[in-house]
Amino acid sequence: MVQFAVIMYIKIANLPGSKIIVCFILLLFLNQRVCAEDEVEELRKDILELEKIVNPFIRIFQKVSILVAPSVVSIVAEGAYGTSTDPHEEISPPFSHPREKGKKSPDSNRPSFGSGIVVRKTGYILTNCHVIDGSENGMITVTLCNGDKYDAAVIGKDASTDLAILKIPCDNLREAVLGDPKSVKVGDWVIAIGNPFGYSQTVSSGIVSAIGRTHVTPFAKPFAYEDFIQTDAAINPGNSGGPLVNLRGEIIGINSAIATRTGGFQGVGFAISIEIANEVISDLIEKGRVLRGYLGVGIQDISDNLASYLNLNSKSDVMKRFQLDSDKGAFISEVWEDTPASKGEIFPGDVIIEFGGRKVLNADDLQKAIRVSTVDSEVKVKVIRDKKEKLLTIKIDQQPEGMSGKKYVTVKAFLGQASLSIGLVIEDLPLEKAEEHGVLVRHVVSDSPAERAEILPGDIILKVGSSEVNSANEFQSVLNGFVEKGMSVSVFVKSKGYVTLKY
Repeated sequence: MVQFAVIMYIKIANLPGSKIIVCFILLLFLNQRVCAEDEVEELRKDILELEKIVNPFIRIFQKVSILVAPSVVSIVAEGAYGTSTDPHEEISPPFSHPREKGKKSPDSNRPSFGSGIVVRKTGYILTNCHVIDGSENGMITVTLCNGDKYDAAVIGKDASTDLAILKIPCDNLREAVLGDPKSVKVGDWVIAIGNPFGYSQTVSSGIVSAIGRTHVTPFAKPFAYEDFIQTDAAINPGNSGGPLVNLRGEIIGINSAIATRTGGFQGVGFAISIEIANEVISDLIEKGRVLRGYLGVGIQDISDNLASYLNLNSKSDVMKRFQLDSDKGAFISEVWEDTPASKGEIFPGDVIIEFGGRKVLNADDLQKAIRVSTVDSEVKVKVIRDKKEKLLTIKIDQQPEGMSGKKYVTVKAFLGQASLSIGLVIEDLPLEKAEEHGVLVRHVVSDSPAERAEILPGDIILKVGSSEVNSANEFQSVLNGFVEKGMSVSVFVKSKGYVTLKY
């Protein structure tokens, strides 16, 4: 190129002035073009060198996908609670199971699409409970990585964790390797594999955005067991039940939910931690259900969220209102009737700080301790109540199938009400005493007007003043009239007669 420039210079030196200028401009253009081509070539060389550096990282994703794919299946459940596939319809924000886009339609015969993970080479498939819900009278088809299709039977379901086990007649499957939940860290690279929108063996990647997420799924209290990994790996309708995989090819989560305003993925997906799955897989395979103990309480962390729930301004207000010196522990917001908690005299407003010898620093700690408790065992439970530690003995029952029709006592119903100002926690009479009149004294606050009047838990109050009361609401309403006027109040206690509550 240098020789070309010299020759051109010699030739144009003998030309007239105007032509010399034109030739110089042409020469500059040619030199720039040569420079541009040189830069492009240089960039290509740089890219090739950089590719050598990143290629091992890229190959990890390729090899993990190849390794795990045979352990991932596609599921079509016909006769399940089908959902509309109209792309113009939306799932109500902000939460959705990534099963199928659309609104739930219980009467629909449209199939439900999902994914699954081979957890036993003899044909046992782990998936989400919501993928196959309602399919008992329908048909579930499992498609393997190689395209082979099998009819599947439901072996067991656990609505509390949203997990289920299917069985197909095949005994030479590649069993997935389950990872260590304690090794999962925020920022880890992960891969999601599944059947989004029916497109089988779809791979997406991202990172772990957060761990230990709770309050993700809208399960009915008090039986929600949640420990979710949040990820930005794309999860869409049909991914439910598929694996979230680390770069060692180990399953660390089961893709289950998305936060969305459109019904599709918007960067926030959730996978059930493999720790939760490990607790239920064997029970579902061997027994068809999970046999676990339960307490029968609604729990929350002592936080600003709890303050909002209680119509208080901040966490410090909660601590002041309940005379707490620390924000550690699990706050009891609800106690369900006829449960180990109610029988063991756990009350709304108690804070559990120890369960079965295990320290409880938050609601998640208590939830884990309850999950692993043994049915019919007696557990020592340490609570903070009225600024004092109290040790209770709770006999753990087997968790029932459901709690429909059962009542519960909530701390919210009593907070700031007149009954607490006189030291009473009141509730409606239990079902076995429904034919009687009055209200039941559930708890008496220490050093309160009620305690000084020698009212005891278990007493039944028939009247406030001269007014008969047959529900907690009636009791509150009548009592408010006395308290607002600053008047002393007498209540008629069954078997004791009238007692006066002096402030």
